[in-house]
Amino acid sequence: MPRLAVAPHPRPEYTAPAMNRRPGPNATPFATRAHKPIHFPTVNPYRDAHESFGPELIAAEDAPRRKGAWAAEFGRITPLNLELGTGNGSWLATRAASAPAEDWIGLEIRYKRCVQTAEKVVKAGAGNARVVRYSWFELESLFEPGELAAIYIHHPDPWSSWSKAKHRLIKPEFVAAAARLVRAGGELRLKTDFLPHRDALLAALPAAPEWQLIGTSDDVRSSGAPWPDEIVTGYQAKFDGLGLPVYAAWLRRV
Repeated sequence: MPRLAVAPHPRPEYTAPAMNRRPGPNATPFATRAHKPIHFPTVNPYRDAHESFGPELIAAEDAPRRKGAWAAEFGRITPLNLELGTGNGSWLATRAASAPAEDWIGLEIRYKRCVQTAEKVVKAGAGNARVVRYSWFELESLFEPGELAAIYIHHPDPWSSWSKAKHRLIKPEFVAAAARLVRAGGELRLKTDFLPHRDALLAALPAAPEWQLIGTSDDVRSSGAPWPDEIVTGYQAKFDGLGLPVYAAWLRRV
């Protein structure tokens, strides 16, 4: 029995509002025929704020091109200092405002913390500071050897379970990389609420002769920091309020 020829059914015209279409160069309609606009909630408002903030906040994709040229970013040649872990930004804003003759960069990975830090930098009038959303593990894609005068590490993620300890920042390879990036006479300071971080830093020193241990502290709140110009971080204030210790170590680049 011969098959019946069936005329192709015309595809219905898509009449939903243009705003319901996916953005991008290959825009196609969503799988909906709704004739009313569909409004999607902002998943992370800090991401939008990060993208439109201003020169104080540098996006991850823009940061590597400044490698070896951070002096041009600030328009002068002066000591360049790096904070790893800006938290809410109180330390970076305070430190940069109190040391206007030097330049400061704060690295964070979370949008909210980046925006909060940049807001504090602006409020403090610290034009000598920038906030960069970037991974701590990729520092050598941001800086040339010897480009930094100092690295300040504040409360890196503990990754307290042994199964995730491999994600910790303080490892021999990081200590070696930091020695390459910090110029002779520079320094590295660590403050942490997680004692294994401080112990790991000290344990890495025999294999990193470029670093000289200047001092340590088992409780910055009760016995003081090993350096003279201490500024309390946001996380540090929380632990102080709970009566818990914050550990510190101070290294000099020789």
